[in-house]
Amino acid sequence: MSIQITSTEPEIFCGKVGFSVEKSGAAWYNRNMTVRFSPEAARREMTPVDNLFFTVYMPEADGMFVKVYLYGLMQCYHISLADDSIAEMLGISESEVRCAFVYWQAKGLVRIVAEEPLTVEYLLSEQPALTTATAVKYRPFVDALNALLAPRQLDLREMKAMYDVVELYGIEEAAALELVAYCIEQKGKRVSANYILAVAQTWNEQGIVTPAQAKESLESYRAKKHGATEVLLRWNKRRKPTQDEMDLYDKWRNEWGFDEEAILAVCPQLVEVGTPTFAILNDRLEQMRERNLSTATEIEQQSQQELDDREFCKLVFRRLGKVELPSRTDVAQMTMFRVDKGISPEAILLAADDCRSAERPLGVLKKRLIDWSAQGIVSVEDAKRALETAPKPQISGRKKKDYGFGNYQQNPVRMEDLKDIIVDLNEDL
Repeated sequence: MSIQITSTEPEIFCGKVGFSVEKSGAAWYNRNMTVRFSPEAARREMTPVDNLFFTVYMPEADGMFVKVYLYGLMQCYHISLADDSIAEMLGISESEVRCAFVYWQAKGLVRIVAEEPLTVEYLLSEQPALTTATAVKYRPFVDALNALLAPRQLDLREMKAMYDVVELYGIEEAAALELVAYCIEQKGKRVSANYILAVAQTWNEQGIVTPAQAKESLESYRAKKHGATEVLLRWNKRRKPTQDEMDLYDKWRNEWGFDEEAILAVCPQLVEVGTPTFAILNDRLEQMRERNLSTATEIEQQSQQELDDREFCKLVFRRLGKVELPSRTDVAQMTMFRVDKGISPEAILLAADDCRSAERPLGVLKKRLIDWSAQGIVSVEDAKRALETAPKPQISGRKKKDYGFGNYQQNPVRMEDLKDIIVDLNEDL
């Protein structure tokens, strides 16, 4: 990296040899002759430093930045030392040298006039030039940015991007600091300037420009991120939620009115789902919303009731001699007979015992319960009396077909069989 250090002070000039005689701290130039101190002698000379630098600027500056500033100042005063590489002499990287001069430019002590090669002009501390107005104007902003990103220091391109956040996208400085903090939260302290600018553009489009708007937006973001993460943890998924998942969570909270406890209360209902997802949870919450269930207590009570209904239906199936699990329709029908029709659980179980011997016990049971409901038979005592006078379900006399040698068993069709067929067609009442 080539660095050219110059000074704007009237009697200090480091640069190309001019056609007129000019004075430089320790050398005289004209186009025919050069007279100067040797590097060895120059190193024994003195470099004046304004006490304002020690009292105002140095106390809050990084130590390496101070070294870079002083070494560059020495090169301004002693032309024979101008070819020394600051990075090599101080044992630091060239990027650290650049960062140091970016810092001092923000303080108004230097002006970077070119990047390739890096050309730096030293300014009088009382004389910030017009071209450094931006750096001086944003000095508190830059200091706050450096504190956020420490120990990282922004380079020239990144610093311009920070100015663009404020000037191009109209985001106030305090809000811009909130924006950078958010970007660091997402990507770490090595976050790119392009990412910061992309977020700034989004905030501008959403009208987020003031500190209050920034805080409100970030609080909303962090709340839905936290909530969506809690849902994932309920499913033992330890990953960050996607934007779509966070948007769904935000809808549940702010549009549908569920609080965090209510949302988490629905999660156990997805145990039977092999791979629970936010889409399935969304459907289940929509069902809760349609039933006007919005609190965790209401949802838990409803979940317990559904569990009790399913367990009762399983018991009915066992009493019928069925080994398969009941479907949702089966559960809903048994719940309808028990809750809506008012038939006692004991009466339903009694009827199930009586229908066990039928060829299609579930269909016969449903048909019987429909008849009982029409007759007002709801108690177990009424059911016992009805069963005493009712004919027992007839066991089918049909045999299994014999598929050997094309010899098939044929059976006569009877009214009882037709009745069973009719009931089967209505099993999902």
